[in-house]
Amino acid sequence: MGLTAIFVAFALNLFGAYEITIPGRWLTQFDLATRSRDGAGVVGALLMGFTFTLTSFTCTAPFVGTVLVTAAHGDWRQPVVGMLAYSAVFALPFFVLALVPQWVSRLPKAGGWLNSVKVVMGFVELAAALKFLANVDLVWHWGIVTRTVVLACWVALAALTTWYVLGRLQLAHDSRVATVSAGRLLVACGSLATGVWLATGLTGRSLGSLEAFLPIDERSTAGVQHVRAAGDQGSARAFRAHATLH
Repeated sequence: MGLTAIFVAFALNLFGAYEITIPGRWLTQFDLATRSRDGAGVVGALLMGFTFTLTSFTCTAPFVGTVLVTAAHGDWRQPVVGMLAYSAVFALPFFVLALVPQWVSRLPKAGGWLNSVKVVMGFVELAAALKFLANVDLVWHWGIVTRTVVLACWVALAALTTWYVLGRLQLAHDSRVATVSAGRLLVACGSLATGVWLATGLTGRSLGSLEAFLPIDERSTAGVQHVRAAGDQGSARAFRAHATLH
């Protein structure tokens, strides 16, 4: 239940309900240390990188927190891959711009699209929260968060993501989407296709490797129990018939 609450908290942060921030006094002190004469050279570069990491913590905390939660859950492979991807994404722009400095002027400007990326990641966080809530349901035997419920919620989240990316749903910090760009249209099509594919699982169709993240199908479980019950009844009748003959 605690993992579910953490994922929901990160999702609300990405939606803009509140901000996870580092105290400004700490950032100012690190920035002054970086700019001072004593902060030149290798130490200055390390301090500058550390300051940049703290400054970007507000945007990256949900992602890094999700990876760390997965590591605390006992899995180490996915966190390693996640942190490698996280570090590569941070380092790659600086590496490329160091090779080709004139590309700096071509970088996209900060704007509403960054907030849209955060909100889409918030929907992904909610989908992950449902997975962990299903695990709690399995342990505590609630019988509420079933495979059908999880799939229906995921389909709803995919539909909301599509609606949001197309600019039909706006949150408090969003800017108005005047035109749907090619990137937005591509993400919307991908989200819609994912929702349609997940919806096919509501009819009992297997979703392949995704089934490992879903609760056991209640209909198949009921079928197995019915077969077992029928087998027990057949065995009882055969035993009675054998006893009558002898």
